[in-house]
Amino acid sequence: MQQDMDQLSTSAGHGPSGSPLPPYQYNCKHRWAIKLNFLSGITLAPWLTILLRHGRSIDWLTYPHRVLFLSLMAVVNTFLSFFDWLFFSRAIAAQPLHPEPVFILGHPRTGTTHLHNLLANDPRFAFATTFHAGFPSSFLSLEPVRGLLSGLLARRRPMDNMALHWDLPAEDEIAVNLLTGGDSPYLALVFPRLWRPLLRSYLTFGASGKAGTGHPVSGGEPEREQILGPGPDNLVSEATLDPRVAAAFRRWLAAFTWFMKKVTYRYVRSNRICNRNQKGKHGVSDGEQAPQPPVLLIKSPVHTARLGIWLRLYPRARFIFVHRHPLEVFQSAANMADTYYWYTYLQRPTDQVTNDFIMDQYDIMYKSYMSERERIPAGRLVEVGFSELESDPLGALRRIYHQFGWDAQYDTLIPRFRAYVTSLADFKKNHFNSLSPEAVSAIRARWGESFKTLGYT
Repeated sequence: MQQDMDQLSTSAGHGPSGSPLPPYQYNCKHRWAIKLNFLSGITLAPWLTILLRHGRSIDWLTYPHRVLFLSLMAVVNTFLSFFDWLFFSRAIAAQPLHPEPVFILGHPRTGTTHLHNLLANDPRFAFATTFHAGFPSSFLSLEPVRGLLSGLLARRRPMDNMALHWDLPAEDEIAVNLLTGGDSPYLALVFPRLWRPLLRSYLTFGASGKAGTGHPVSGGEPEREQILGPGPDNLVSEATLDPRVAAAFRRWLAAFTWFMKKVTYRYVRSNRICNRNQKGKHGVSDGEQAPQPPVLLIKSPVHTARLGIWLRLYPRARFIFVHRHPLEVFQSAANMADTYYWYTYLQRPTDQVTNDFIMDQYDIMYKSYMSERERIPAGRLVEVGFSELESDPLGALRRIYHQFGWDAQYDTLIPRFRAYVTSLADFKKNHFNSLSPEAVSAIRARWGESFKTLGYT
């Protein structure tokens, strides 16, 4: 079975619509690096699950030190996770979620991180930080001493030279990948030669996309029934008829919901402590009401392919879709593959495998998003171009806040937003060599529909 998956993922480098992309050269590097690995926060049970499922696919002669490092980290993380479980598990389970989260959607390298960082300056939002996502099983206990783990990071992101530290906003899918033992397309960044079955299984979970008929996880039903009952099963297309995908979806949804509840609880708990200190209290009076959960700000590019799922789970959610010229997206995505992915691999890909991954991931995300976009209720979607975010970030934010009916909030937040934009004054964006005419032709052939729909020439 595993051999068949390898053969599938390393087969001819072309998608359903045409010839392969001419090879884009990726240079093997960072073989001995153990930092910047998003599996560093995994616990033992999920790590063993990954090894049991994919151990035969590891390039053992190339990356044995990474397997050893991650195994040691898994043991340590398992011990540390005990404290979060002991002191906070009941409170996390009881924590309600805000029914109107904000999802930032868009393919990797379209500007979603920039927008995520901008919106994180709004104190109404709760969001997963790099530390929360990196250590989802223990961040409540470890957060006060997170600086001790800074050696696992670099000062700047290798793909774009943006600042990197534990308190920056991060992608929740990193945490879900850790909690589920790889029920996520992010595992393709560990086992790149398996990208095709991993994307097919975990990017959309075969979601039927029939929005508006499911049960929101933030509603009034018991949480266990929402996660494990018949509702989530209805989100998986009957056409797949694959019980493994359905089981993976249930694990993924349970992990996502638990992680979002934990992030929310962290903000609620922090605000409660601050309020007590301001009022000079040493305890909670009997009449003190529990604070309302904050609005969740959620960003993982893979969520772009799951719009139908989000509309059913959170029918009152808001969405911001960020897009960029497709040729620039490919250049930037290829640069990320060449500068960052080498830190996370447990097997080496060929150049064609990496190209195919980028091409198909974009294709799936774009088509999945476009097929569901019309189901978003009026006033709940804003589409923003990267060029607008880059040239006029405050104007883009004003348009977003106006569309969502938040004009009053925007006016009070202008100083915060302006201060953040000013802090980026010395940032220098990557500049890439021009793509070959053959590469441009291949990209236009595969992604041609997105050029037209998104208004690019």
